[in-house]
Amino acid sequence: MGELFQKPANTLPLSSPSSGTIIRNRVDNIIIELEKRDIMSRMCERALLIGVREAGESRESSQAHLEELEGLVLSLGIPVVSRLLTNPREIHPRWLLGKGKVEEVAAAIDEHQADLVVFDCDLSPAQQRNLEREWNLAVIDRREVILDIFADRASTREAVLQVALARMQYSLPRLTRAWTHLSRQRGGARGTRGKGETQLETDRRLVLSKIAGLKKELTRVREQRDVRRKKRLERPVPSVSLVGYTNAGKSSLLNALSGAEVLVEDKLFATLDPTTRRVKMTGGREFLMTDTVGFIRKLPHDLVDAFRSTLEEAVLADVIVQVADAGNEELGEHITVTDTVLHELGAGEKSRILVLNKVDTLDVHQREALQGAFPDAILLSAHSGEGGEALVDALGAALDAARSLTVLRLPPDRWDIRSRLHQESTVIQEDYDEDGLIMTVRLSPEEQGRLASFIVP
Repeated sequence: MGELFQKPANTLPLSSPSSGTIIRNRVDNIIIELEKRDIMSRMCERALLIGVREAGESRESSQAHLEELEGLVLSLGIPVVSRLLTNPREIHPRWLLGKGKVEEVAAAIDEHQADLVVFDCDLSPAQQRNLEREWNLAVIDRREVILDIFADRASTREAVLQVALARMQYSLPRLTRAWTHLSRQRGGARGTRGKGETQLETDRRLVLSKIAGLKKELTRVREQRDVRRKKRLERPVPSVSLVGYTNAGKSSLLNALSGAEVLVEDKLFATLDPTTRRVKMTGGREFLMTDTVGFIRKLPHDLVDAFRSTLEEAVLADVIVQVADAGNEELGEHITVTDTVLHELGAGEKSRILVLNKVDTLDVHQREALQGAFPDAILLSAHSGEGGEALVDALGAALDAARSLTVLRLPPDRWDIRSRLHQESTVIQEDYDEDGLIMTVRLSPEEQGRLASFIVP
Protein backbone atom coordinates (compact mmCIF):
# COMPACT_ATOMS: atom_id res chain seq x y z
CA MET A 1 0.00 0.00 0.00
CA GLY A 2 3.04 2.27 0.13
CA GLU A 3 2.48 3.67 -3.35
CA LEU A 4 -0.85 5.13 -2.22
CA PHE A 5 0.94 7.79 -0.21
CA GLN A 6 3.41 8.96 -2.87
CA LYS A 7 3.42 12.25 -4.76
CA PRO A 8 1.44 12.28 -8.05
CA ALA A 9 3.82 11.32 -10.85
CA ASN A 10 3.01 14.18 -13.21
CA THR A 11 2.96 17.12 -10.79
CA LEU A 12 4.03 20.30 -12.58
CA PRO A 13 5.65 23.45 -11.11
CA LEU A 14 3.56 26.59 -11.14
CA SER A 15 6.51 28.70 -12.29
CA SER A 16 6.17 27.65 -15.96
CA PRO A 17 5.56 30.51 -18.42
CA SER A 18 2.25 28.96 -19.62
CA SER A 19 0.79 29.23 -16.12
CA GLY A 20 -2.88 28.99 -17.18
CA THR A 21 -2.40 25.60 -18.80
CA ILE A 22 -0.15 24.44 -15.97
CA ILE A 23 -2.72 25.37 -13.30
CA ARG A 24 -5.48 23.54 -15.18
CA ASN A 25 -3.24 20.48 -15.43
CA ARG A 26 -2.47 20.76 -11.74
CA VAL A 27 -6.19 20.86 -10.88
CA ASP A 28 -6.77 17.79 -13.06
CA ASN A 29 -3.91 15.98 -11.31
CA ILE A 30 -5.38 16.81 -7.89
CA ILE A 31 -8.84 15.60 -8.90
CA ILE A 32 -7.42 12.37 -10.34
CA GLU A 33 -5.38 11.79 -7.19
CA LEU A 34 -8.37 12.42 -4.92
CA GLU A 35 -10.51 10.08 -7.02
CA LYS A 36 -7.85 7.40 -6.57
CA ARG A 37 -8.42 7.66 -2.83
CA ASP A 38 -11.66 5.69 -3.04
CA ILE A 39 -11.32 2.13 -1.79
CA MET A 40 -12.51 0.57 -5.04
CA SER A 41 -9.40 1.85 -6.84
CA ARG A 42 -7.12 0.36 -4.17
CA MET A 43 -8.01 -3.21 -5.13
CA CYS A 44 -8.62 -4.12 -1.48
CA GLU A 45 -9.61 -7.76 -1.01
CA ARG A 46 -9.83 -8.38 2.75
CA ALA A 47 -11.65 -5.90 5.00
CA LEU A 48 -11.56 -5.81 8.79
CA LEU A 49 -14.51 -3.94 10.34
CA ILE A 50 -14.36 -2.09 13.67
CA GLY A 51 -17.48 -0.98 15.53
CA VAL A 52 -17.22 1.58 18.33
CA ARG A 53 -19.97 1.17 20.90
CA GLU A 54 -21.29 4.54 22.00
CA ALA A 55 -22.26 5.45 25.55
CA GLY A 56 -25.71 4.15 26.41
CA GLU A 57 -25.91 1.96 23.30
CA SER A 58 -26.79 -1.70 23.75
CA ARG A 59 -24.47 -4.40 22.50
CA GLU A 60 -27.23 -5.76 20.26
CA SER A 61 -27.71 -2.35 18.61
CA SER A 62 -23.97 -1.96 18.07
CA GLN A 63 -23.80 -5.41 16.49
CA ALA A 64 -26.70 -4.51 14.17
CA HIS A 65 -24.88 -1.34 13.08
CA LEU A 66 -21.75 -3.38 12.40
CA GLU A 67 -23.74 -5.89 10.33
CA GLU A 68 -25.14 -3.00 8.32
CA LEU A 69 -21.61 -1.72 7.71
CA GLU A 70 -20.70 -5.18 6.45
CA GLY A 71 -23.56 -4.95 3.97
CA LEU A 72 -22.24 -1.59 2.77
CA VAL A 73 -18.71 -2.94 2.29
CA LEU A 74 -19.94 -6.10 0.57
CA SER A 75 -21.99 -3.98 -1.84
CA LEU A 76 -18.65 -2.59 -3.04
CA GLY A 77 -17.46 -6.11 -3.77
CA ILE A 78 -14.95 -6.25 -0.90
CA PRO A 79 -15.06 -9.41 1.27
CA VAL A 80 -15.12 -8.99 5.05
CA VAL A 81 -12.70 -11.27 6.91
CA SER A 82 -13.46 -10.22 10.50
CA ARG A 83 -15.47 -7.83 12.71
CA LEU A 84 -14.41 -6.31 16.01
CA LEU A 85 -16.70 -4.45 18.42
CA THR A 86 -14.93 -2.11 20.83
CA ASN A 87 -16.20 -0.32 23.92
CA PRO A 88 -13.61 2.40 24.68
CA ARG A 89 -13.80 4.10 28.06
CA GLU A 90 -12.68 7.35 26.44
CA ILE A 91 -11.92 8.57 22.92
CA HIS A 92 -8.20 8.77 22.22
CA PRO A 93 -7.48 11.97 20.22
CA ARG A 94 -4.57 10.40 18.30
CA TRP A 95 -6.03 7.04 17.23
CA LEU A 96 -9.66 7.15 18.49
CA LEU A 97 -8.83 3.81 20.16
CA GLY A 98 -6.53 3.30 23.10
CA LYS A 99 -2.95 2.10 22.61
CA GLY A 100 -3.80 -1.43 23.74
CA LYS A 101 -6.72 -1.71 21.34
CA VAL A 102 -4.55 -0.37 18.47
CA GLU A 103 -2.09 -3.20 19.15
CA GLU A 104 -4.95 -5.71 19.35
CA VAL A 105 -6.25 -4.60 15.95
CA ALA A 106 -2.72 -4.83 14.52
CA ALA A 107 -2.60 -8.47 15.63
CA ALA A 108 -5.99 -9.13 14.03
CA ILE A 109 -4.76 -7.53 10.79
CA ASP A 110 -1.78 -9.91 10.72
CA GLU A 111 -3.94 -12.92 11.63
CA HIS A 112 -6.51 -12.31 8.88
CA GLN A 113 -4.10 -10.76 6.34
CA ALA A 114 -6.42 -7.76 6.02
CA ASP A 115 -5.55 -4.96 3.61
CA LEU A 116 -8.35 -2.55 4.64
CA VAL A 117 -9.75 -1.41 8.01
CA VAL A 118 -13.22 0.17 8.08
CA PHE A 119 -14.58 2.04 11.12
CA ASP A 120 -18.33 2.26 11.75
CA CYS A 121 -17.97 5.88 12.87
CA ASP A 122 -16.40 9.10 11.64
CA LEU A 123 -12.63 9.48 11.86
CA SER A 124 -10.89 12.85 11.93
CA PRO A 125 -8.30 13.40 9.19
CA ALA A 126 -5.52 13.19 11.80
CA GLN A 127 -6.84 9.93 13.29
CA GLN A 128 -7.19 8.43 9.82
CA ARG A 129 -3.64 9.43 8.90
CA ASN A 130 -2.16 8.21 12.20
CA LEU A 131 -3.86 4.81 11.99
CA GLU A 132 -2.71 4.30 8.40
CA ARG A 133 0.86 4.98 9.47
CA GLU A 134 0.51 2.72 12.52
CA TRP A 135 -0.95 -0.25 10.62
CA ASN A 136 0.58 0.46 7.19
CA LEU A 137 -2.65 -0.13 5.27
CA ALA A 138 -5.74 1.79 4.14
CA VAL A 139 -8.06 2.98 6.93
CA ILE A 140 -11.44 4.50 6.12
CA ASP A 141 -14.68 5.30 7.93
CA ARG A 142 -18.37 4.72 7.27
CA ARG A 143 -18.69 8.08 5.54
CA GLU A 144 -16.05 7.22 2.94
CA VAL A 145 -17.72 3.86 2.25
CA ILE A 146 -21.03 5.59 1.55
CA LEU A 147 -19.28 8.18 -0.64
CA ASP A 148 -17.68 5.41 -2.71
CA ILE A 149 -21.03 3.66 -3.10
CA PHE A 150 -22.63 6.91 -4.24
CA ALA A 151 -19.76 7.51 -6.68
CA ASP A 152 -20.20 4.02 -8.13
CA ARG A 153 -24.00 4.19 -8.50
CA ALA A 154 -24.72 7.81 -9.55
CA SER A 155 -25.95 8.01 -13.14
CA THR A 156 -27.71 11.34 -13.81
CA ARG A 157 -25.72 14.52 -14.27
CA GLU A 158 -27.06 16.01 -11.06
CA ALA A 159 -26.20 12.95 -8.98
CA VAL A 160 -22.69 12.80 -10.46
CA LEU A 161 -22.13 16.46 -9.58
CA GLN A 162 -23.51 15.95 -6.07
CA VAL A 163 -21.17 13.01 -5.50
CA ALA A 164 -18.18 14.93 -6.84
CA LEU A 165 -18.96 17.87 -4.56
CA ALA A 166 -19.41 15.68 -1.47
CA ARG A 167 -16.17 13.81 -2.15
CA MET A 168 -14.18 17.00 -2.72
CA GLN A 169 -15.50 18.49 0.53
CA TYR A 170 -14.64 15.25 2.35
CA SER A 171 -11.14 15.11 0.82
CA LEU A 172 -10.18 18.74 1.37
CA PRO A 173 -9.01 18.34 5.01
CA ARG A 174 -7.30 15.07 3.99
CA LEU A 175 -4.95 16.48 1.35
CA THR A 176 -1.92 15.65 3.47
CA ARG A 177 -3.15 12.06 3.54
CA ALA A 178 -2.69 11.86 -0.23
CA TRP A 179 0.62 13.73 -0.14
CA THR A 180 2.34 12.85 3.13
CA HIS A 181 5.65 14.15 1.79
CA LEU A 182 4.13 17.65 1.84
CA SER A 183 3.05 17.47 5.46
CA ARG A 184 6.63 16.64 6.46
CA GLN A 185 8.03 19.79 4.80
CA ARG A 186 6.51 22.34 7.14
CA GLY A 187 8.53 24.82 9.16
CA GLY A 188 10.47 28.06 8.74
CA ALA A 189 9.67 31.70 9.33
CA ARG A 190 7.36 33.80 7.17
CA GLY A 191 8.86 34.04 3.68
CA THR A 192 11.31 31.19 4.28
CA ARG A 193 8.95 28.24 4.64
CA GLY A 194 9.62 25.07 2.73
CA LYS A 195 8.35 24.32 -0.75
CA GLY A 196 6.10 21.53 0.52
CA GLU A 197 3.83 23.77 2.56
CA THR A 198 3.57 26.27 -0.29
CA GLN A 199 2.51 23.48 -2.68
CA LEU A 200 0.02 22.08 -0.17
CA GLU A 201 -1.61 25.47 0.35
CA THR A 202 -1.74 25.93 -3.42
CA ASP A 203 -3.49 22.58 -3.74
CA ARG A 204 -6.00 23.60 -1.09
CA ARG A 205 -6.83 26.79 -2.99
CA LEU A 206 -7.23 24.86 -6.24
CA VAL A 207 -9.52 22.32 -4.59
CA LEU A 208 -11.61 25.12 -3.05
CA SER A 209 -11.87 26.68 -6.52
CA LYS A 210 -13.03 23.34 -7.92
CA ILE A 211 -15.64 23.05 -5.14
CA ALA A 212 -16.96 26.52 -5.99
CA GLY A 213 -17.18 25.53 -9.67
CA LEU A 214 -19.08 22.34 -8.84
CA LYS A 215 -21.55 24.31 -6.72
CA LYS A 216 -22.22 26.73 -9.58
CA GLU A 217 -22.73 23.92 -12.09
CA LEU A 218 -24.96 22.06 -9.66
CA THR A 219 -27.07 25.21 -9.22
CA ARG A 220 -27.59 25.40 -13.00
CA VAL A 221 -28.60 21.73 -13.19
CA ARG A 222 -31.04 22.17 -10.29
CA GLU A 223 -32.61 25.19 -11.97
CA GLN A 224 -33.19 23.10 -15.09
CA ARG A 225 -34.74 20.34 -12.98
CA ASP A 226 -37.00 22.85 -11.24
CA VAL A 227 -38.24 24.07 -14.64
CA ARG A 228 -39.09 20.49 -15.64
CA ARG A 229 -40.80 19.90 -12.30
CA LYS A 230 -42.83 23.10 -12.66
CA LYS A 231 -44.05 22.02 -16.10
CA ARG A 232 -45.01 18.65 -14.66
CA LEU A 233 -46.93 20.28 -11.81
CA GLU A 234 -48.84 22.52 -14.22
CA ARG A 235 -50.71 19.40 -15.26
CA PRO A 236 -52.34 18.55 -11.94
CA VAL A 237 -51.68 14.81 -11.80
CA PRO A 238 -51.52 13.71 -8.13
CA SER A 239 -48.07 12.64 -6.95
CA VAL A 240 -46.92 9.90 -4.58
CA SER A 241 -43.39 9.36 -3.22
CA LEU A 242 -41.88 6.08 -2.06
CA VAL A 243 -39.57 6.62 0.90
CA GLY A 244 -37.97 4.31 3.41
CA TYR A 245 -34.84 2.60 4.59
CA THR A 246 -32.38 1.44 1.95
CA ASN A 247 -33.07 -2.01 0.48
CA ALA A 248 -36.68 -2.02 1.73
CA GLY A 249 -38.01 -2.85 -1.76
CA LYS A 250 -39.14 0.58 -2.98
CA SER A 251 -37.96 0.03 -6.57
CA SER A 252 -39.62 -3.39 -6.68
CA LEU A 253 -42.89 -1.83 -5.51
CA LEU A 254 -42.65 0.90 -8.18
CA ASN A 255 -42.12 -1.76 -10.84
CA ALA A 256 -45.04 -3.84 -9.56
CA LEU A 257 -47.50 -0.92 -9.60
CA SER A 258 -46.38 0.84 -12.78
CA GLY A 259 -45.00 -1.96 -14.92
CA ALA A 260 -41.70 -0.05 -15.13
CA GLU A 261 -38.27 -1.69 -15.27
CA VAL A 262 -36.38 0.27 -12.65
CA LEU A 263 -33.11 -1.32 -11.48
CA VAL A 264 -33.75 -3.75 -8.62
CA GLU A 265 -30.83 -5.26 -6.69
CA ASP A 266 -30.60 -6.88 -3.27
CA LYS A 267 -28.00 -4.46 -1.95
CA LEU A 268 -27.82 -1.16 -0.12
CA PHE A 269 -28.24 2.07 -2.12
CA ALA A 270 -29.16 0.38 -5.41
CA THR A 271 -31.21 3.52 -6.18
CA LEU A 272 -29.65 6.97 -5.99
CA ASP A 273 -31.47 8.94 -8.69
CA PRO A 274 -35.20 9.73 -8.38
CA THR A 275 -37.33 7.79 -10.85
CA THR A 276 -40.91 8.86 -11.63
CA ARG A 277 -43.45 6.62 -13.35
CA ARG A 278 -47.16 6.97 -14.15
CA VAL A 279 -49.54 4.55 -12.40
CA LYS A 280 -53.10 3.92 -13.63
CA MET A 281 -55.85 3.09 -11.17
CA THR A 282 -59.17 1.38 -11.78
CA GLY A 283 -61.42 3.66 -13.80
CA GLY A 284 -58.58 5.29 -15.70
CA ARG A 285 -57.43 7.66 -12.94
CA GLU A 286 -53.67 8.30 -12.86
CA PHE A 287 -51.03 9.46 -10.44
CA LEU A 288 -47.24 9.90 -10.55
CA MET A 289 -45.12 7.71 -8.28
CA THR A 290 -41.48 8.57 -7.50
CA ASP A 291 -38.83 6.22 -6.13
CA THR A 292 -36.31 8.05 -3.91
CA VAL A 293 -32.91 7.27 -2.41
CA GLY A 294 -33.08 5.07 0.68
CA PHE A 295 -32.34 6.32 4.18
CA ILE A 296 -29.74 4.82 6.48
CA ARG A 297 -28.52 5.26 10.05
CA LYS A 298 -25.55 7.55 10.63
CA LEU A 299 -25.94 9.12 7.18
CA PRO A 300 -23.71 12.23 7.32
CA HIS A 301 -25.64 15.49 7.16
CA ASP A 302 -23.58 16.75 4.22
CA LEU A 303 -24.69 13.70 2.25
CA VAL A 304 -28.31 14.38 3.17
CA ASP A 305 -27.78 17.90 1.80
CA ALA A 306 -25.99 16.57 -1.29
CA PHE A 307 -28.93 14.33 -2.19
CA ARG A 308 -31.65 16.67 -1.02
CA SER A 309 -32.92 16.94 -4.61
CA THR A 310 -34.07 13.33 -4.68
CA LEU A 311 -35.67 13.76 -1.25
CA GLU A 312 -37.45 16.97 -2.27
CA GLU A 313 -39.91 14.76 -4.14
CA ALA A 314 -41.13 13.55 -0.76
CA VAL A 315 -41.78 17.12 0.37
CA LEU A 316 -43.72 18.01 -2.80
CA ALA A 317 -45.76 14.78 -3.03
CA ASP A 318 -49.46 14.69 -2.15
CA VAL A 319 -49.02 11.36 -0.34
CA ILE A 320 -45.95 9.56 1.03
CA VAL A 321 -45.74 5.77 0.98
CA GLN A 322 -43.29 4.74 3.69
CA VAL A 323 -41.86 1.33 2.80
CA ALA A 324 -40.13 -0.91 5.35
CA ASP A 325 -38.71 -4.45 5.23
CA ALA A 326 -41.16 -6.51 7.28
CA GLY A 327 -38.61 -9.28 7.88
CA ASN A 328 -35.79 -7.09 9.14
CA GLU A 329 -34.98 -7.46 12.84
CA GLU A 330 -34.33 -3.71 13.03
CA LEU A 331 -37.76 -2.84 11.57
CA GLY A 332 -38.72 -0.49 14.40
CA GLU A 333 -35.47 1.48 14.21
CA HIS A 334 -35.70 1.67 10.41
CA ILE A 335 -39.15 3.25 10.69
CA THR A 336 -37.85 5.68 13.33
CA VAL A 337 -34.91 6.72 11.11
CA THR A 338 -37.27 7.38 8.20
CA ASP A 339 -39.62 9.41 10.42
CA THR A 340 -36.69 11.52 11.65
CA VAL A 341 -35.40 12.29 8.14
CA LEU A 342 -38.89 13.18 6.89
CA HIS A 343 -39.34 15.65 9.74
CA GLU A 344 -35.93 17.17 8.98
CA LEU A 345 -37.07 17.68 5.38
CA GLY A 346 -40.29 19.34 6.47
CA ALA A 347 -42.48 16.45 5.28
CA GLY A 348 -43.40 15.11 8.71
CA GLU A 349 -47.02 16.27 8.50
CA LYS A 350 -47.65 14.91 5.01
CA SER A 351 -50.33 12.27 4.49
CA ARG A 352 -48.50 8.96 4.89
CA ILE A 353 -49.21 5.26 4.33
CA LEU A 354 -47.00 2.68 6.05
CA VAL A 355 -46.27 -0.39 3.91
CA LEU A 356 -44.53 -3.44 5.36
CA ASN A 357 -42.96 -5.10 2.34
CA LYS A 358 -41.55 -8.62 1.80
CA VAL A 359 -44.24 -10.33 3.88
CA ASP A 360 -43.91 -13.36 1.59
CA THR A 361 -40.82 -14.25 3.68
CA LEU A 362 -42.85 -14.43 6.93
CA ASP A 363 -44.96 -17.17 8.49
CA VAL A 364 -48.50 -16.75 9.82
CA HIS A 365 -47.45 -15.99 13.40
CA GLN A 366 -44.97 -13.33 12.29
CA ARG A 367 -47.65 -11.68 10.17
CA GLU A 368 -50.09 -11.60 13.07
CA ALA A 369 -47.44 -10.07 15.32
CA LEU A 370 -46.70 -7.39 12.72
CA GLN A 371 -50.36 -6.52 12.25
CA GLY A 372 -50.73 -6.20 16.00
CA ALA A 373 -47.69 -3.95 16.33
CA PHE A 374 -48.62 -1.80 13.29
CA PRO A 375 -52.42 -2.00 12.96
CA ASP A 376 -52.62 0.78 10.32
CA ALA A 377 -49.91 -0.70 8.09
CA ILE A 378 -50.52 -2.52 4.81
CA LEU A 379 -48.84 -5.93 4.61
CA LEU A 380 -47.51 -6.27 1.09
CA SER A 381 -45.21 -8.29 -1.12
CA ALA A 382 -43.93 -6.55 -4.23
CA HIS A 383 -42.64 -9.94 -5.36
CA SER A 384 -45.93 -11.85 -5.23
CA GLY A 385 -48.33 -8.92 -5.62
CA GLU A 386 -50.05 -9.57 -2.29
CA GLY A 387 -51.49 -6.39 -0.80
CA GLY A 388 -51.17 -4.40 -4.03
CA GLU A 389 -54.92 -3.73 -4.39
CA ALA A 390 -55.18 -2.66 -0.75
CA LEU A 391 -52.36 -0.15 -1.30
CA VAL A 392 -53.96 1.29 -4.46
CA ASP A 393 -57.30 1.67 -2.61
CA ALA A 394 -55.54 3.38 0.31
CA LEU A 395 -53.75 5.70 -2.10
CA GLY A 396 -57.03 6.65 -3.77
CA ALA A 397 -58.59 7.47 -0.39
CA ALA A 398 -55.54 9.46 0.74
CA LEU A 399 -55.41 11.46 -2.50
CA ASP A 400 -59.12 12.23 -2.22
CA ALA A 401 -58.88 13.33 1.41
CA ALA A 402 -57.18 16.60 0.45
CA ARG A 403 -59.71 17.29 -2.35
CA SER A 404 -63.16 18.64 -1.65
CA LEU A 405 -66.37 17.77 -3.51
CA THR A 406 -67.04 20.31 -6.26
CA VAL A 407 -69.85 20.61 -8.82
CA LEU A 408 -68.87 21.78 -12.32
CA ARG A 409 -71.01 22.72 -15.31
CA LEU A 410 -69.14 22.18 -18.59
CA PRO A 411 -70.45 23.55 -21.91
CA PRO A 412 -70.46 21.17 -24.92
CA ASP A 413 -67.30 22.74 -26.39
CA ARG A 414 -65.22 22.05 -23.22
CA TRP A 415 -65.50 18.31 -22.87
CA ASP A 416 -61.72 18.18 -23.09
CA ILE A 417 -61.88 19.12 -19.40
CA ARG A 418 -64.06 16.07 -18.76
CA SER A 419 -61.39 13.78 -20.22
CA ARG A 420 -58.67 15.32 -18.06
CA LEU A 421 -60.80 15.11 -14.91
CA HIS A 422 -61.36 11.40 -15.45
CA GLN A 423 -57.59 10.93 -15.65
CA GLU A 424 -56.49 13.25 -12.87
CA SER A 425 -59.34 13.44 -10.35
CA THR A 426 -62.09 11.34 -8.79
CA VAL A 427 -65.38 11.73 -10.67
CA ILE A 428 -68.33 11.03 -8.37
CA GLN A 429 -71.29 11.68 -10.66
CA GLU A 430 -72.19 12.95 -14.16
CA ASP A 431 -75.54 14.39 -15.34
CA TYR A 432 -76.62 16.07 -18.56
CA ASP A 433 -79.06 18.94 -19.13
CA GLU A 434 -79.82 21.36 -21.96
CA ASP A 435 -76.82 23.56 -21.01
CA GLY A 436 -74.18 20.84 -21.01
CA LEU A 437 -72.58 18.42 -18.56
CA ILE A 438 -72.81 18.62 -14.76
CA MET A 439 -69.96 16.83 -12.96
CA THR A 440 -69.45 16.17 -9.26
CA VAL A 441 -65.71 15.69 -8.69
CA ARG A 442 -63.05 15.96 -6.02
CA LEU A 443 -60.69 18.86 -6.69
CA SER A 444 -57.65 20.31 -4.96
CA PRO A 445 -57.60 24.04 -4.17
CA GLU A 446 -55.28 24.61 -7.14
CA GLU A 447 -57.65 22.81 -9.51
CA GLN A 448 -60.60 24.75 -8.14
CA GLY A 449 -58.77 27.96 -8.90
CA ARG A 450 -58.13 26.94 -12.51
CA LEU A 451 -61.73 25.80 -13.05
CA ALA A 452 -63.40 28.59 -11.06
CA SER A 453 -65.46 29.80 -14.05
CA PHE A 454 -67.11 26.36 -14.36
CA ILE A 455 -67.94 25.82 -10.65
CA VAL A 456 -71.64 25.77 -9.73
CA PRO A 457 -72.18 27.89 -6.57
